[in-house]
Amino acid sequence: MTTEIRMLNDSLAPHFARLNRAWIERLYAIEPADEVILASPQQLVDNGGAVLFLLVNDEVVGTGGLQKLNEETVEVVKMAVDPGHQGQGLGGRIMAALLEEARRLGFRRAYIETNGELVAAQNLYLKYGFKPTGQSVSLHGYVRADMFYELQLKEDAT
Repeated sequence: MTTEIRMLNDSLAPHFARLNRAWIERLYAIEPADEVILASPQQLVDNGGAVLFLLVNDEVVGTGGLQKLNEETVEVVKMAVDPGHQGQGLGGRIMAALLEEARRLGFRRAYIETNGELVAAQNLYLKYGFKPTGQSVSLHGYVRADMFYELQLKEDAT
């Protein structure tokens, strides 16, 4: 099994919506904030973030994005792994690549909104050092978001 991380390009863009719509529609409902991002993943890049794809043997099986919130903070958004490839550590591969890219882009903090029912996702976030924020409301108005995490990517200058 050969795996590769690639950055967003025109041929990969449709996979971002495909992979994310699959899990969101299976568990929840597509919300207005989802539609905005899924319609154009390029906007994440244009606004200072990134979109990555994980390929296994040249098949796109995972994706994730970075949405710039401000100069210091980036949000990990729309992480998805095709159900047929889950349980193989691929989500961790995507997370590691996203955090590496966030650091490369100069962000000091990463933020995530999720749902308490997504236990595997929460375990992944905790494994990578994310801590609960104590927040109770989504920054984007997501109804399904009820858990919020952050990770310090770089030490604050003293």
